[in-house]
Amino acid sequence: MLTTIAGLGIVAVLLIGPVPAALSRAAWVQREPRAVLVLWQALGLAAGLAAGGAVLAAALAPLAGSLPGALAAYWRSGDLSGGLDVVHLFLLGAAIGLFGWLLTMTAVSSWRATRCRARQRELVDLVSTPWPNRVSPARATGAGARLIEHPAAAAYCLPGPSSRVVITTGALSLLEPDELDAVLAHEHAHLAERHDLLLLPFAAWSEAMFGLAGTQRTRRAVAQLVEMLADDRACLGRDRAVLAAALARVGAAGASGVAPSGALGSTDLAVLPRVRRLLEPPAPSWWLRTLSYAAAAVTATSPFWAFALPLAVA
Repeated sequence: MLTTIAGLGIVAVLLIGPVPAALSRAAWVQREPRAVLVLWQALGLAAGLAAGGAVLAAALAPLAGSLPGALAAYWRSGDLSGGLDVVHLFLLGAAIGLFGWLLTMTAVSSWRATRCRARQRELVDLVSTPWPNRVSPARATGAGARLIEHPAAAAYCLPGPSSRVVITTGALSLLEPDELDAVLAHEHAHLAERHDLLLLPFAAWSEAMFGLAGTQRTRRAVAQLVEMLADDRACLGRDRAVLAAALARVGAAGASGVAPSGALGSTDLAVLPRVRRLLEPPAPSWWLRTLSYAAAAVTATSPFWAFALPLAVA
């Protein structure tokens, strides 16, 4: 059991600390943002399982030499205490509490985001007017957008069952029609691929860890990759330089951060790196993509390897 506890503990420490820190600083992730997002999801899942598993293994250590055997022995005991002493019962409660806390924060974050976006949609409907698309019908990405009177240039979307894409009068006056079309295509890409669901677990993880710097760094890194995914989809059939120019215009106007809480804004995050990536797109790499997916598979299953190792050795 000591091998299991040590293995899960090491995995948890690595996946909570140095591995996310290194991945968030890596420049190569811009080449394959979709694959790296899968890797980030695997990191978060495995970190939670490993941390909780390490505490659970320590709690049940007196019952058997392996975690599966200890779980079986606890189940067969028919007693909530499982014959454990006070210290190990405390650890068992801590393990259950940790798993419960993570699940609860995921549910709470989802509920908060849903409520926030519902309120924002109600406000948008009150203060906005429907905006007809001004570009060619072949590129009717602006269909269904709402226009708000505001001097700052902004475009954002509110995901959900009844989604909204919002633009401001400042954006209409600042951007050329093709630039505005590209920005709106970016917002529709967020909605089509449900990027809000990709971001939700990382927001919950950050809240569960009380906003520690490492979790905030992870959250920003994931959000930046999501923006790059939307940039790529928006540029399908469009000149990438047009979207780059639009982002640069809005950034230079100092309009970043206008999107309300719960929204996904095209210019709220990492504008300069995205402009550079749009103007000098990195070549896709099949081997980086394959390596990222393989690393995600290994990472997601690493907690199970840690507690299965004693069984294999025995």
